[in-house]
Amino acid sequence: MKLTKEHIKYVDEYLKNQGVIYWDVRLEMVDHLVSDIENYSGSADFKAVFNRSLQKANWDKNLKDINTQSWKSTNKIYRKLHSKEMISLLKQPKSLIGFILFYVLLNRIAVLFPENLKIAAFIVLGVPLLILIYELIKSWRRRLGKSVNMQYGIFYFSFGIIMTNPLLQLIPKPYMNTWLPLVLTLYLVMMTAGYRVYKCAFKKALKLKGID
Repeated sequence: MKLTKEHIKYVDEYLKNQGVIYWDVRLEMVDHLVSDIENYSGSADFKAVFNRSLQKANWDKNLKDINTQSWKSTNKIYRKLHSKEMISLLKQPKSLIGFILFYVLLNRIAVLFPENLKIAAFIVLGVPLLILIYELIKSWRRRLGKSVNMQYGIFYFSFGIIMTNPLLQLIPKPYMNTWLPLVLTLYLVMMTAGYRVYKCAFKKALKLKGID
């Protein structure tokens, strides 16, 4: 069966109305359904074949559960990628040396200029946040919409912030200058890995949208 653009739009709108909120998830589902419908060689009309394809894919009931499934499967992919990027950063001699020198520098500031350590900490914590805000604005300008890939890209970019805040709260004030350089170094590793994950998600979303 040959499908028109109107047929494909109908499939997408149906999935959207049934609660599949992420366009990139719908895109994969539309591709699957369109492929199945086009392979049909009988004489039934479009809607009958469409309903048949929905039943074959087990998508003829409440599709809101698809969102939960996509969260779990996509989170698993990006969590694994984030861990892989962190290990890669620590295995690469140049980046490892860079993180060690960063720690040594903060440690020297803590010992020799403890009154300046808070300023250094604000700079270290703030710069990745500014980059995150910039990337969010860039994403918004590209009109990427509600994407499960972008959602987890942003989550793992900000993962360092999420993990660092409780660690800072747990450090007793008398030991802050001792532990802060180490915590900030770990934060930098997580944020760098998170940035790489975000860029991967961003590129994937652009590719799926067909945007150069």
